[in-house]
Amino acid sequence: MAVPRTAPPWVRWDGRDRQRASVGEGSVTVGACSQPPPFPPIAMIVLGLCCLLSHTSSRRQIGVEGVRQTHGNLSTFQALRPMTTAIFTIVAKNYLAHARVLMESIRRQHPDLLRIVVLVDEVDGYFDPAKEPFEVVLSSEFNLPSSRWFHFKYSILELSTAVKPYACEYLFQRYHLKKLIYLDPDIKTYARLDCLLNGLDHNSILLTPHLTDSIEDNCQPGELDILRSGTYNLGFIGLALTEETRRFLTWWQSRLYEHCVVDLDRGLFVDQRWMDLAPSLFSGVSIDRRPGLNVAYWNLMHRVIRAEKGGRFTANGETLLFFHFSGFDPDNPMQFSKHQNRFRLSDLGDATYLVSEYKDALLKQGYAECRRWPYAYGRFRNGFPIPDLGRPLHHEHPEIVEQVADPFSDDGFRAFIEVWNGPLYGQNSDNTGLTRLAYRIYRTRPDVQAVMSDVAGADRIRFLEWFVSSGKREHRLNEAFLAPAWNALDAARPTLRDIVTTQDRGPMPAGEDRGSAEHNGCVPAQEEASLPDPVEASQGHRAVRLTRLARGIYESRADLKERFSSLEGEQGLGLLAWFLSYGRWEHNLGRQTVVALHEQWKAGVQALATPSGRLRQRTRLALMKGSVLIRASAARALLKFSRLRADWLMRRYELEPSSARKEPEDRRSGARTRLALPAAAGSSLNLIGYVRSEMGVGESARLAVAAARRAGISVRLRSVDGEGPYRKMDHRAGEVSSDFNGYFNLFHVNADQTPLIFSRLERQFHSRKFNIGYWAWELSEFPDRWRSSYGYYDEIWTPSSFCQSALAPASPVPVICIPHAVEVTGIAPLGRSDFGLKPEEFVFLCIFDMLSVFERKNPLAVVEAFRRTFQGHPDCRLVIKVNHGDERPKALQQLAELCRGHSITIINRTIAREELNALIRLSDCVVSLHRAEGFGLTLAEAMYLGKPVIATAYSGNMDFTNPSNSFLVDYQLRPVGPGCEPYDSEQLWAHPDITSACEQMRSVYECRDLRERRAAAGQEHVRRFLSPEAVGEQIRRRLDLIARAHANQQ
Repeated sequence: MAVPRTAPPWVRWDGRDRQRASVGEGSVTVGACSQPPPFPPIAMIVLGLCCLLSHTSSRRQIGVEGVRQTHGNLSTFQALRPMTTAIFTIVAKNYLAHARVLMESIRRQHPDLLRIVVLVDEVDGYFDPAKEPFEVVLSSEFNLPSSRWFHFKYSILELSTAVKPYACEYLFQRYHLKKLIYLDPDIKTYARLDCLLNGLDHNSILLTPHLTDSIEDNCQPGELDILRSGTYNLGFIGLALTEETRRFLTWWQSRLYEHCVVDLDRGLFVDQRWMDLAPSLFSGVSIDRRPGLNVAYWNLMHRVIRAEKGGRFTANGETLLFFHFSGFDPDNPMQFSKHQNRFRLSDLGDATYLVSEYKDALLKQGYAECRRWPYAYGRFRNGFPIPDLGRPLHHEHPEIVEQVADPFSDDGFRAFIEVWNGPLYGQNSDNTGLTRLAYRIYRTRPDVQAVMSDVAGADRIRFLEWFVSSGKREHRLNEAFLAPAWNALDAARPTLRDIVTTQDRGPMPAGEDRGSAEHNGCVPAQEEASLPDPVEASQGHRAVRLTRLARGIYESRADLKERFSSLEGEQGLGLLAWFLSYGRWEHNLGRQTVVALHEQWKAGVQALATPSGRLRQRTRLALMKGSVLIRASAARALLKFSRLRADWLMRRYELEPSSARKEPEDRRSGARTRLALPAAAGSSLNLIGYVRSEMGVGESARLAVAAARRAGISVRLRSVDGEGPYRKMDHRAGEVSSDFNGYFNLFHVNADQTPLIFSRLERQFHSRKFNIGYWAWELSEFPDRWRSSYGYYDEIWTPSSFCQSALAPASPVPVICIPHAVEVTGIAPLGRSDFGLKPEEFVFLCIFDMLSVFERKNPLAVVEAFRRTFQGHPDCRLVIKVNHGDERPKALQQLAELCRGHSITIINRTIAREELNALIRLSDCVVSLHRAEGFGLTLAEAMYLGKPVIATAYSGNMDFTNPSNSFLVDYQLRPVGPGCEPYDSEQLWAHPDITSACEQMRSVYECRDLRERRAAAGQEHVRRFLSPEAVGEQIRRRLDLIARAHANQQ
């Protein structure tokens, strides 16, 4: 009787039916062994008892938050027997969904093998390792020299690869393994890997090359790209436990301990480039060139994927063993891989099925949730992000490793700031404002170098301006790293009065402004005077003559040459006007350096033939100077606020002498004394918000109350409901309190209202508490005008990762994503007739509030899509529920006119919450073609009730809507435009594609199975991940973490 294919091969069977093909030493095993014969029952029982004893003695705890190293959900039969072969991967927890997909595919092919996930992160309560169907091992358990520094000095990519040889050594010893295979987490297996396991019977190390054929096109990656990244792809490596393997791991560890970095200029690319040396340094290294191994974007042009009968796939006619989805983004599947430009999804042939199935598998395994989980080694203990370029701190000061035991601590943060904020001095020992960190960033940015080649001279100010704006955002820099640059900019700027006043005050006194001119590489006054005479009166058609400095600026600025392509006539005068206004500000030009240009401008204007022409030129210059004045004033306001934030950070972490520190009286400075937080501080919470108001901010406060109480947190309410158009009849949160002894204040008040609310509160209410703001913002950039509100809080919470990405770049305090809790209770016993609806109609429902910005909610797009899709369909109806419609009568009239003559019902009145819940329950589909949402609470509530939803695939709702549980609508980003306050007109938001919306409406209406399947998936997701219990646990866990951190500091 043959042993089933899933039976574990306890003993390697060397019968005659195993066939090998060898080609000299180091060759690759081709083919796989047939199944071994069954064990006799007595032998099986004896072996099982031995395994039980061995397994019982080897189990232990990891020691971090009680995480147990168990065999997960392996069957008892599998857990009892000895496992001498394992497959493992390495992830941070935001990649856990990928690891789950990989391990599930291995379980299907090899239920007999031990599956291990190495976590280069901390669990932090985000998932339960004991419930995962694989072992979870923390990298902090490895025998790493200076483990905390090892985890600090590498970025997440570098660390994930640097621990690999240490993980191999640890797993060999810990589990008494004989064979070990590593696979990248973004791999999925499609057949058994017996050929690889058999290959380890005769070889110590198995590798797969990136390429097995030449590349002849000009796409990326090309052969030069492969040379830079390494010959072998270390998404796979197989190891057998031999003396040669031990020697190899020792060598590999010693190289990766300091040199596992992405530094292509030095010929380094994490662990891969080192592997180029392995075949020549070590024996028993086999290179497997089978087309079914490690198929990915870099070799897919040489490997044809075919779908065969029975769900089997082949590569060049051979069985596909595993596919490497490197660079694949489930949110952008058409791109296939972000690391290449050779293929689109439509180019892949049968491989398209692999990609589509892999995307669905990731979503099923929790990709949408996992990707938001924070990286424990990405921040200091105080919550501030660590710039990756500053991680190799020990290279600048090697002795710091001995001085600071834990680089993530407050001592480590202070040392980090002191080293990287160290100044770089100019030729005259002047403090340039450039820090070590700024210059390190500059050296890694060839794009910045191309635009600003003289960063210590003429381009210094431009680079500092880039550093404190774009550089801050692109490299996740906290204000503490920007203080020296801000100080230098403040000192170097010419005064506003000097910029906006006219330049016809006669010759400049000797020595005035000379330092500024020479510092910026300007032409000395004597040389300026020797330039040819200004343009003479000639109708303004002669070319202007630029000084050498002006000529250099003009030639280096492609935008100037495009705008002022000619130096004659009005274009020449326009260029001179630019130098006298914007040019002075952008290039820090002193008055002396533009005197000759101003004289030319005056002569050119005077030479114009008509008074209207002269008036037009003078008006243009005046307007340009006025614009500069506005920009300069805004920049100085931002400078003042940024310096306040930076000064606060410097004081908070004692980065200046204590004698220089003063306790500010204004609480917004951020430096204030606080009560000592006991360990149980997280058990109570004071919540301040619009707890009675029937509006979005009020509802968010009530949801937070419910979630916190479900987690066992005592919540005391303080209402700040004031005058306004909103009803204040919602009492679900309970009664307000008069006793606020909690250590934590949670303000459900947005940034624009923060100063007003704090001004109404007595000082003792907040002055010695840990104050948390709960903010939402619907666009991708947070306005500068409200940035001062950060100073009122110790931490900001926000409901979505979209809001988090908008708020965090400007924040001097941690920004944490805590979603809204979603639970729909209290549904009025109403029927469709109560809303004037027919029982047989298919009802689409759109809900919005006029006071939440009509243009952002975008109900007109819903109406347009419905009209196009269901013209002449009397069995379909669109219901538009409007709140506060009378507040914008023109918009309501526009909406009514668009709906006239169609099967569209407008309900324009405020109804009780229970009635609104009933309306959602009675509908067939909820539609939101919003341009931007901070969260999308209505969508989440509809999903909670099991309703299919159609939504724009943009902004906050993308945390819980995805293609498997919703009907998402394509969009394009466009400027907001005027009249949409409080949103700035130049910012961007989504413009939903009406054709895409029509297609989704038609799919919901026509495909019953599809809508029911997605609605069920959406309901399951919301009730699982956004329940009051789940969100309440996040709140409790965060408060406990803050309390413990402050207890440790004290």
